[in-house]
Amino acid sequence: MMKTKVLFAFAAGFLSIFTYSQKKEMAVYAEKKGNDYYLIRLEQDKPIPNVYVYSNGVTKPYKKYTDLKDVVMDFPGMMDSNNSTKEEMVSVLKKGDKFYEITTQRKDPKNFEKTIITVYEIFQGQKRIVEEYDTIYELAGSPYKDAIFIN
Repeated sequence: MMKTKVLFAFAAGFLSIFTYSQKKEMAVYAEKKGNDYYLIRLEQDKPIPNVYVYSNGVTKPYKKYTDLKDVVMDFPGMMDSNNSTKEEMVSVLKKGDKFYEITTQRKDPKNFEKTIITVYEIFQGQKRIVEEYDTIYELAGSPYKDAIFIN
């Protein structure tokens, strides 16, 4: 549980850095189940993330959680992702007729700053890398920022 709180503390820190852009939520984790994506997003100054489901091109609220441990029970991979050096999905983005998955991979699990962000285009079940960013700051200035910093 402490690991999850640390993850959210980092996310909250980045939210405060980017408040000038008036974004309200930050994507912190995503999971694909079948054809649906479950998106965990942390709202500024809120200890429990919002959970959405992206299905058939539409994002809508999945469930209203009142306790962080309930979110972790439904999405246990979230706990592992915090200290992992594996590539982890954090968000999806539909832009025009294109669909993207956004992943992060920490080079150093103890240093959030050393994170590679990869943008994949998904087309007919195939993934291809479109962009890679060395920092979240680079992503913040990119056309894919709306996948992480959500209005």
